[in-house]
Amino acid sequence: MLSKRFTRSNQGFTILEALFVVMMIGILGAIGAPSWTAFISRQQTNDSIDQIYQAMQEARKNARRDKITWQVSFRQVNLQGKELTQFSIHPADAQEFIPNNVINNKYLWSNLEPNIIIDQSKNDKDKYETSITKHRTDTPTGPWRVQFNYQGCPVRKPTNQCGQTSIQALGRVTLRSTNGGEYRRCVIISTLLGAIRKGENHPKPDRRDKYCY
Repeated sequence: MLSKRFTRSNQGFTILEALFVVMMIGILGAIGAPSWTAFISRQQTNDSIDQIYQAMQEARKNARRDKITWQVSFRQVNLQGKELTQFSIHPADAQEFIPNNVINNKYLWSNLEPNIIIDQSKNDKDKYETSITKHRTDTPTGPWRVQFNYQGCPVRKPTNQCGQTSIQALGRVTLRSTNGGEYRRCVIISTLLGAIRKGENHPKPDRRDKYCY
């Protein structure tokens, strides 16, 4: 009867070798985790800014089609311990900042990506990065709104004509991740006729003292 001969190739790992492999996996995981988190946060921010950009384009198109003022509303809510940023596209109301039927109907609101919030930080000149119309300055969770009148111009009130409040209605929505980092993205209403574009964070401010442009 032949006896079995064991070589190093068929004995498997020793305990010391197994511990070394586990340790190396842990080290590599610790090194890669921050980079992976930053990558995911960047992707979520980009996806969310695309949502807002499309929402503003849709509201402007609806306003010109229906010949009435449409708006995009924003708010931050806490659902099951998680902070979420939501938006809704709907006709504007001359009496209410956001119509009650919109506020109270959860099905009219869409969520941005998880961990993405509206950036409310201030620069060194005490100006907010997010500069669209806000209901009250003392409420950190909004709400905010952007309105386009029947000609597609940005306005502060539904009854305003192009040029009447268009300068004041120019502004931007800036997003950041709650996971930290300096990465920002924004949607900017940049002209009196309602042109909309996307921007990202820069080390130096623009002529409006904003870092996202």
